[in-house]
Amino acid sequence: MLANINRLRKEREIQKVFKIGRSVKSANFSIRYAPNRFGNSRFAIVAGTKVDKRSTRRNAIKRQIREVLRQTQSEIPQGYDYVISVYRLPGWPLKQVDIKQEIALLMKNIK
Repeated sequence: MLANINRLRKEREIQKVFKIGRSVKSANFSIRYAPNRFGNSRFAIVAGTKVDKRSTRRNAIKRQIREVLRQTQSEIPQGYDYVISVYRLPGWPLKQVDIKQEIALLMKNIK
């Protein structure tokens, strides 16, 4: 579980990332990021109904992504707000190893 200090919870903060942030994309995920005034990174995960109609599946995807972020937090560039959008996942359920590889590849492209 990600600590509360590492979560973006307010809609206006998420909208700010969408407004001023930059993005990197892969087959299953898109990461928008913007610098913040804090020393640590904060995350929000967005999975719409196009990913899956069932909220239980969408929440399961979000939990998997949060766990990957918690495990790889030391490798992620600090001082940014991140919004991770999930696209329709063709091979559901994705294994955590696959999610970790794809997110790590995207994080390497962040400048």
